[in-house]
Amino acid sequence: MKTLGLTSGIHDTSATLVIDGKIIVIGEEERFNREKHTGKFPVHAIRFCLEKGGLSMNEIDVICIGMKWDERAKARLEMRMKFAHTPELQTQAQDQAKADMARQDEVLNILRNDFGYKGKINFYDHYDCHASACYFPSDFNHSAILVLDGAGERASARIYKVTETKLECLLQLDYPNSIGRFYGWITDYLGFHIDADEGKVMGLAPYGDMSLVNEMRKLVTIKKDGSYELDYSYFGFIQDNKKGFSEKFIKIFGPRREKATELTQHHKNIARAAQLVLEEVVLGMAQLTKKLTGEENLCISGGVALNSVANGKIVESGIFKNIYVYPAAGDAGTGIGAALYACNFKQTKKIFHKENQSPYLGYESNANEIISAINKHRLTYSKPENIYKETAKLLADNKVIGWFQGKTEIGPRALGNRSILANPSDQDNKDRVNNKIKFRELFRPFAPSVLKNFENEYFEMNNTDSPYMIMAFQTKKDKKDLIPAVVHVDGSARVQGVTKEQNERYWNLINEFYALTNIPVVLNTSFNRAGEVMVNTPEHAIEAFLGSQLDALVLGDLLILK
Repeated sequence: MKTLGLTSGIHDTSATLVIDGKIIVIGEEERFNREKHTGKFPVHAIRFCLEKGGLSMNEIDVICIGMKWDERAKARLEMRMKFAHTPELQTQAQDQAKADMARQDEVLNILRNDFGYKGKINFYDHYDCHASACYFPSDFNHSAILVLDGAGERASARIYKVTETKLECLLQLDYPNSIGRFYGWITDYLGFHIDADEGKVMGLAPYGDMSLVNEMRKLVTIKKDGSYELDYSYFGFIQDNKKGFSEKFIKIFGPRREKATELTQHHKNIARAAQLVLEEVVLGMAQLTKKLTGEENLCISGGVALNSVANGKIVESGIFKNIYVYPAAGDAGTGIGAALYACNFKQTKKIFHKENQSPYLGYESNANEIISAINKHRLTYSKPENIYKETAKLLADNKVIGWFQGKTEIGPRALGNRSILANPSDQDNKDRVNNKIKFRELFRPFAPSVLKNFENEYFEMNNTDSPYMIMAFQTKKDKKDLIPAVVHVDGSARVQGVTKEQNERYWNLINEFYALTNIPVVLNTSFNRAGEVMVNTPEHAIEAFLGSQLDALVLGDLLILK
């Protein structure tokens, strides 16, 4: 069965080709059109998947969309009309419903008319797709699933119990009762981009104090059973989808920060309070998930699952024995989930594919493309006898490297194929990479990529697997001074454990760095500059290299020095 899964109509659009339950290739549209968190229809991503799969459009058995837009339109209109007390707001609600329906029409029109597709097109429940995207790659035979997101059609949170042939929803919370939307509007309030910059709030939070926590807790009540409920009197988006918070919120916390203005201690305190409330809600929902399912395995998905600190808190709590978070936990993953849902739950027999755990499923360059891009820019390059040893020497000498290898990672985090790397033992590298290479806010931390057999020696991980940089753990006290550039101000780190089996080239590099320095860790961050999409092609990598203070660029086996 050949299935094409699409994320369409929302941010982070994508396409995924799945054949007989195995993910063949994934394309995130932003990597091709170069618009960060793009919401445009994934035309380039679809063509990429078809090309890599060696298929024509009409060889696809079914195209699956990760949202039922007609149900979303109906649910949102019902909700908004309850709260819209003026003709203007009622008109806005009706216009939004029409826009949601137009998204469904767009899918059908483009696929039928532009691509000439004659086969089946199915729209699947958004949260079922999130659940499938994290369950099938987990390799658990059975599991609990917790999905926390901004919103789907009607749901804003769900708890599932899943087996090989059955996905059962045990609890649903409905929009606008959304912890994801709470955190998203905090992101907007602090002058960042909603549905894009929530990670900045997470990174800013440790710089705040506890002074506003009790006030922030009034916005969200955690019930006795572990579920939660928003106090709508603090929010404006329930009535007006262009307005995050009500005047009541503004009166307590002050005016919204305008973009690019000073981040004050007050703003940091708000971030700290919002992050703590989010963590408390997530833990409460995890405890409820355990009660309802009795499972020892937990899969986590939805946009909130990109909050690595909250994920780490679940691990630390010991509520579940095994925890799995998919690297594309956000909306880009719903296209993946839609394709996997169709291949598995809609079939008589579930097919496990261990390869589906690999995050390296995107664009791959060949040697000719690399050489052509180098020659276009008239750059001088060498081909060292051992590229890993040569690069490790540069890192040990405190050079910052652009590292471009193999297939692009899926999800928002670089995992060693489209990465900027530096020596973690020099504290100054944190500010250097932020300020002169990434051109981003100095408060934002970097992640450690560590040889897997050293994970528990360096971090308080409770023997948990963390291959995707999507869980944060405390750094062990005796190791903080060894790797200060990847330890956040609160002692935490977003760990990526690297194995030779999953990424041999990256493992070889880190292993060579370990041989030189006795440190089995490198600083890793996504290969892009602020506001730009992670590099996808050699041309993108060279442009970022030339437009920043990177010291060297490694493209496959080739080395370019500044």
